[in-house]
Amino acid sequence: MAKIEIHNLNELIQQNYPQEIVEKMIQEVLMLSMIVKNDYPDYKEWYTKVQVPGLYTNERNIIIAHINERIVGFVSLKKTQTEKKICTFYVEKSFRRNKIGTILVEKAIEFLEESRPLITIPMDKLNEFIRIANKYNWEITDIKENLYRTSTPEVIVNGIITDTNQSLTQEKSLQKVYRIYKIERIKQVIRTILNNPQFLWK
Repeated sequence: MAKIEIHNLNELIQQNYPQEIVEKMIQEVLMLSMIVKNDYPDYKEWYTKVQVPGLYTNERNIIIAHINERIVGFVSLKKTQTEKKICTFYVEKSFRRNKIGTILVEKAIEFLEESRPLITIPMDKLNEFIRIANKYNWEITDIKENLYRTSTPEVIVNGIITDTNQSLTQEKSLQKVYRIYKIERIKQVIRTILNNPQFLWK
């Protein structure tokens, strides 16, 4: 595999790296990360009005993995006195067995100075994080309904999200919770079929 290059936007800005190159990377990350827009309403507005300005105040960071000048993964981070959080974490599907995720997590931990940073994960994406969670001993601390969207609960890992919605679990293992989620989805499908007998004859 070609060499993986890591670019830390916070550091590049502090080093007065050419602004046009930094802005190009910021825009490329935005375009790539729009795949999460269905998971997080108003994502673009948050990215442009919160995440990007935070790069210039040292409260935010974006760490990017490049292969042959192509972005194959990135992690968006928040670091304040009250919160150390992985806001967005993405590795292109075809590169997920190449340790890019591990490299990005290591860089995130280094920047945040926290081995178990707060991260929230949509329940239907939980299986994508099981290996990373097991490797770093991350644990579920809560599950919230209607936190970002109504269709899927949000799994809170390594921290607390202040919210009025009721907690849904005491289970800490991502793998076990995802298994429960899949079973419940199967039960839901079966109930739908049984309640609509015409499906049985198609």
